[in-house]
Amino acid sequence: MNRSYVIYDGPSMIDGAPIVAIAQVGTGNRKTGAGMAQTWILRSDIDPISASRTGADSAICGDCPHKGKPSNKATGWATDRTCYVNLLFAPNGVFKAYKRGSYPVAQSHDDIAAIGQGHGVRLGSYGDPAAVPSYVWDSLTSKADYVTAYTHNPKNERPAYIMTSADNEAQAKAAWGKGERTFRVVSNLAQVIKGKEVLCPASEEAKAATGKEVTCAACRLCGGANIKAKSVAIVAHGASKRKAKELVQ
Repeated sequence: MNRSYVIYDGPSMIDGAPIVAIAQVGTGNRKTGAGMAQTWILRSDIDPISASRTGADSAICGDCPHKGKPSNKATGWATDRTCYVNLLFAPNGVFKAYKRGSYPVAQSHDDIAAIGQGHGVRLGSYGDPAAVPSYVWDSLTSKADYVTAYTHNPKNERPAYIMTSADNEAQAKAAWGKGERTFRVVSNLAQVIKGKEVLCPASEEAKAATGKEVTCAACRLCGGANIKAKSVAIVAHGASKRKAKELVQ
């Protein structure tokens, strides 16, 4: 049985708008592996789909180019959205449960640390970890077995265990120059930079090449500068992979 908790409810560290961070224990999917704690960073006052459509998701996504462009449509999400997260599923369901008051609040360091204890923690299953104060993540990860985390907001102060998301070679090289490790979306395998990057072992392309299905729980490469390893690249995937490939050309 999944256990879910509010671990932060307050202003976004990106723009000050109201947000909430919710941690779910005992969740997992085919890519991440069973048992990995997931975290959802959402506007606390606007449902995820409306936030995307109106641009209010900047509070949780910052300047990420994959969030798309605000639209004057009456329904749906942002125009040209390339994010692989389908807002109709987990983000929308988590938001509705939060508004129903379904999640208890973990307030102290010890309470939040206990959520992550003994298993992996994924920061930002949806949303950018930079939107949440770093002390929350420090508590959540303090007793975790491992962490995966990514940010498109490198200007924000953040823990070393968060990977820098890069959308092109220039961004990746700039991050490497600052001692950061990157997670980069590429349009094809030829764009993976030998000697600097490895193909995500949990990707479909890696599975096809090796015949092995690797989960994030087994891989554990996406732990930022705390991991002494090459950076990671993955071929654009998900529901919007065609648009994503165009974005990272």
